[in-house]
Amino acid sequence: MKTINLILMLCCLLLYGKVVQAHSPDLSNLMIYEQNGKYLLVIKSSLTALDGEIDYVFGKNAYKSAEEFQLLVIKHFHNNCVIIMNGDTIKLINPKVNLGHETTLFAELKHVPNKLKSIFISNTLFKDMPANMSELILILKGLPQKQYILNNDNKHEVQLTVENNRLTVLDVTGSPYKTINILMVVVLLLVASLIAIIVLRKQKLITQDIYLDTK
Repeated sequence: MKTINLILMLCCLLLYGKVVQAHSPDLSNLMIYEQNGKYLLVIKSSLTALDGEIDYVFGKNAYKSAEEFQLLVIKHFHNNCVIIMNGDTIKLINPKVNLGHETTLFAELKHVPNKLKSIFISNTLFKDMPANMSELILILKGLPQKQYILNNDNKHEVQLTVENNRLTVLDVTGSPYKTINILMVVVLLLVASLIAIIVLRKQKLITQDIYLDTK
């Protein structure tokens, strides 16, 4: 009996954890999938999280109706969700918002390439919430399902590449501009090293001249 009670208790805790997770304002889901030849994007989050973010970004008196709130959510979505495939930014069209305790945003991806080589995703809809994280789920045609967690550590971005018909995380920091930043750092280090060498040589020559003069 003790064993059965323990199992039942564990099951209840797991179920409770799922319920808490589903309604937590810090958690959201972003899914991109193919359906009938179209690529769709779905974002699910708690209404509390969206309401708090919209109030923070646009002000508490920015909307007076549910329709105005939905328009602000769509505007915020366009400003904070970026998808780049094969180096080209994908347009997110026909966005719609279904309000509820779990609020859902839908959008369609326009001009998705037939052969996917790389994909960059940035979702900063809830960037102003300190502990927020989003579960990314990719169900793309001809590729196995891929899941990834977007959080503050990776700046809510991920860069993936297609290797051996599988999606592989190319860089956990996600930014497609990181290579440029690294090159800039390398150039600055080289310039600093060159300046240091010139300064040291001048100091060495001055020291030698002083030494010769004293002799």
